[in-house]
This record gives sequence, structure tokens and C-alpha cells, in this order.
Amino acid sequence: MTTNQTVYIAIADDHEMFRDAIKNIVSTLPDYKITVEAENGQQLIERLQRSEIFPEICILDIQMPVMNGYETLVELKKRWPELKVLTLSMFNHEFSIIKMLKNGANGYLLKGAKLAEVHNALRDIHEKGYYSSELVTSNFFQLVHNAHENPLLKINEREIQFLKYCCTELNYKEIGKAMGVSARTVEGYRNTLFDKLNLHTRVGLVMFAINTGIVSDDLLQMHT
Repeated sequence: MTTNQTVYIAIADDHEMFRDAIKNIVSTLPDYKITVEAENGQQLIERLQRSEIFPEICILDIQMPVMNGYETLVELKKRWPELKVLTLSMFNHEFSIIKMLKNGANGYLLKGAKLAEVHNALRDIHEKGYYSSELVTSNFFQLVHNAHENPLLKINEREIQFLKYCCTELNYKEIGKAMGVSARTVEGYRNTLFDKLNLHTRVGLVMFAINTGIVSDDLLQMHT
């Protein structure tokens, strides 16, 4: 960073040892400081309301008691849409990532990420507004931003059908059975869409489908 302005951070995680680990990481960054700590989402919101120095970034766990990360993120974005959220979770399941990003997360990291990855995530979210990683590529954020400008590109009806099935919990083999085609054909749909949309993961395909209106929010909620 080229500025001396301090970036204030909040963290919500029900494990004290993990909060301490994050604090140790943040302490190595001269321009970042944790000012709000919480054990769950409800406590986080209460402490943010009372905070004299409002943070710019919130590091948020998914699995918490009282109010989990999914619920907390929705409430955070409703109350403070300018607050950037980095999800740091044990879960690498596609639908956990999809649901958090759909609700407005600015990045997603797995717990156990190396110190340099956490540094990069905080810096990128502060400077660019999002963090792209192996889990979520920068192409995803570009597609979300541009989705309504070129919604369907050159996607055909079978590929649209495949995108809808991507939003369920079916694996590729089960999607093929539902569509009446082989698993290899399904992989062909996937690879073609990867090329057309410049994406690399099922998460990206699902988020594109959601943001272009190919599938509804209700469909996603039914399968998460």
C-alpha cells in the first residue's frame, strides 16, 4: 500500500484461538488494525452499532452459533452495504461459496490459508473491492459486473438447461441422467461454457446463471 491510512477490520468467529491467529496475522500488517471482535453474527452486529471507529473490512466465519455467516452477511449488507466482507471458512463446498458470494461477500478463503494469502486478500479487498483466488477467479467478479450487459452471449438451450441443473446438488453424472445424456456430454456442456464465459469453476457458472436471471434465487435456496 502507498498510503498511511489505517484500514480497520472486524472479525466474527466463535473460536477464540482462530480469532487470536487472525489478530497475529493482521498485526504483521502496519496499516491494518482489528477494532471489533465477536463470537457470532448477532454479537458482531451489536458491536458494530456501538463501534466508534467503523471498520472497512469484516472477516466472517460461516459456521457460528446464534447467527451464522449466511444470515449475518445478509444483515451486514442490508445495514452497511459499503462494508467489505472476506469469508474465511472451513468449507470448500461449492454451494457454501456460491451462497456467500451471492449474498455479497467480496472474497472467500479457506481456514488454513497461508499468511501471504490472508495479506493478499485483505489488500485486494481494500484496494480493488474483491479478492480472487483459486476458489473464485477474477473472471467471476467481471461477469457479475457485466452480466446484465450481455446476459446470454451465445448460449444455446441445452447449455441453459445444464446451467439450471448446475444450481442443484446433483453431480455431473446425475445431471447427465436428468438430461438424458452421457456424463461425457455433460462435461462437454461444462467445458464449452467455460470457454464461452472465460470461467473455470462450477461456482462461476452458477453465479453467472443467477446474475443473468437464468435461474431464480428461489431455486438456489431450495438446494442450499
